[in-house]
Amino acid sequence: MAIQKWEYCKLTIDHFEGGRPQSVAYIQYSTSGALQQSIAPTEFGQFLAQLGLESWELAGVSSDQPSPPGVLYRESWVFKRPL
Repeated sequence: MAIQKWEYCKLTIDHFEGGRPQSVAYIQYSTSGALQQSIAPTEFGQFLAQLGLESWELAGVSSDQPSPPGVLYRESWVFKRPL
């Protein structure tokens, strides 16, 4: 039986006053390096739907502490999909 291999990506969401996401960063990891892009908060839902269409599955969520200066709190969402 072959061992399942995965690739990973991460969404980092910074929340500011009022609890609204103000900054969303996407990073896709591979053996050839990392691809990073910013996502507008208004496009977050569409981007999340696109991840689903591309077979990404939510693997875990964490609240990163301490948060960077000026950030109320930061979340990291890690996704995986089979290679």
